[in-house]
Amino acid sequence: MLATPDICSGPDLLGIDDALTVALAAVRRVGDVEAVPIGRSAGRIAAGDVAASIPLPPFDQSAVDGYGIRADDLDGATTKAFRQAGTAFAGAVSPASPDRGEVVRLLTGAPVPHDVDAVVMEEKVQITGGCVAFGRLPEHGMNIRRRGEDVGAGSTILAAGTVIDARHIAILAASGISKISVRRRIAVGILSTGNELVPAGRTLGTHQIHDSNGPMLAALLDAPALRITPLGRCRDDRGRLGRRLAQMARSYDLLVCSGGVSGSDADHIVAAVRDAGGACAKLSLALKPGKPLAVGSIGSMAVLALPGNPFASLVGALLFARPMLQSLAGSYKGPYQPVAARTGGTFGHRSGRLEFVPVRVAARDQRGVPLLEKLGRGGSARLWPLIVADGLACIPGAANDLPPDASIDYFPFETAFRL
Repeated sequence: MLATPDICSGPDLLGIDDALTVALAAVRRVGDVEAVPIGRSAGRIAAGDVAASIPLPPFDQSAVDGYGIRADDLDGATTKAFRQAGTAFAGAVSPASPDRGEVVRLLTGAPVPHDVDAVVMEEKVQITGGCVAFGRLPEHGMNIRRRGEDVGAGSTILAAGTVIDARHIAILAASGISKISVRRRIAVGILSTGNELVPAGRTLGTHQIHDSNGPMLAALLDAPALRITPLGRCRDDRGRLGRRLAQMARSYDLLVCSGGVSGSDADHIVAAVRDAGGACAKLSLALKPGKPLAVGSIGSMAVLALPGNPFASLVGALLFARPMLQSLAGSYKGPYQPVAARTGGTFGHRSGRLEFVPVRVAARDQRGVPLLEKLGRGGSARLWPLIVADGLACIPGAANDLPPDASIDYFPFETAFRL
């Protein structure tokens, strides 16, 4: 699958689309499924198409509180008053059809008798002495929800690969479906590497730092369709790392690790994956931050190794880990779609690598297009600019400095990148 030891051993850097192709080739869709109650299906991935077993609505019903009039009385509706023949409630047995010259009172959701062809809202009629008069001619079919007009029996109401949310649960329940087949949860391990790392809460030794990547990645990737397991830290020891990787391959569909991919004497991820019996390719990307990346597999477990610097690790997870997980679950629909935006000032950039930068929305123009302010001085280890940012802007690799009011792609955290 990943036969070459270093896809980017030459002088050229790999583009993001090509790197994503390599990453997606390392995963195979999980085939195992399970049935869950629809009340616990939110966020899970539909394992197959689901068809409606009944039409929606299942019978002709009134859309309003009003008065149902026969089809053969419509033309003369404004010239006479009609006697009320009865009242029908939602959930009641369908009332008898009114005779000519009669109307039936129908409350919202009530079944519509066979001969009734229109329901006039109660606010649009006049009632005098128990008789109902119409001020204007009713239209054929007015305020009647016809059987099957929303969904026909046998229609697909949920497609395979859909991430189930409240909307889907509503239509499943309306169709009488109480359980749904979903992909089993994808097992994901999160591992940080580096001699310098200690967990938050532990006293730092000389030249040590707290591990921020592990908690960040576990929180970023957490979703109902996944089973995230934080695996702690591993020192920069090739033998120890290889043994741990071999053990992890028996339990996880994807291992996301950070650190150990830059190519220094302390970076052992690529070699350790091979030591564990797997294959691994080191990639050098035309991307800032996040030039180094490694993708591989050990048995059925895919491996994605991200840079150790937090911002670079975040960008790599958004660009590669999420699509890999979506592909494993059968829900991948393609790359993120940016929002059109404009620069609110000069965005400094040296051509050569596509660059993601933290930005905030400083204003909006008359058309509502965001005007973005670049935050921070750059650097893949800086976290504060991310904290105050609204999202990330993407500067094309071929561009030099972008002047004010230049077009730019924008990925809001609350939608596109969904932090």
